[in-house]
Amino acid sequence: MFGNKDEVQLNNLRVGASFKYKSTSWEVIELSDYDWGVDGKSIEYKIRSNNSKAFLEVERYQGEYEIYFSESISLPEETLKDGIATKFIIYDGQEYEQEEHYRGSCKNQTLGGSWEKTEAFMFYASDKSIITIEKIKEETLVAYYGVEVKEKALKSIKSK
Repeated sequence: MFGNKDEVQLNNLRVGASFKYKSTSWEVIELSDYDWGVDGKSIEYKIRSNNSKAFLEVERYQGEYEIYFSESISLPEETLKDGIATKFIIYDGQEYEQEEHYRGSCKNQTLGGSWEKTEAFMFYASDKSIITIEKIKEETLVAYYGVEVKEKALKSIKSK
């Protein structure tokens, strides 16, 4: 809260930091910066728990955090291309409609390298779950299934 110097800033976690989400302990293993131009900036943490890997995207917006927990999903490339073209996708029996589209650049700060062009197409369902299709280097398509997370859902945050 106010004046608490020990409060961990979610947009400043580093490799080795840990937290609990839904009673599962997660550790940050990589971080990538995203620059969306006029739409702001975000940080994506690749996280690991036992044998699972997932992602936690954190963006600071008007003094609050927007946080998304997501996991990679495997969808045929044709389905991803069709979803981008029609702004509509069905996943696991649920309908998703594209509501947002961002263009920007990303850089994996852990592995190094240079900034790469990226696009994100965000599809939402009525239950507030989200499918994100990311286009990297103007060619490769990858998909993620996720949910928005409230800051208080992340417990025992320890920065390394």
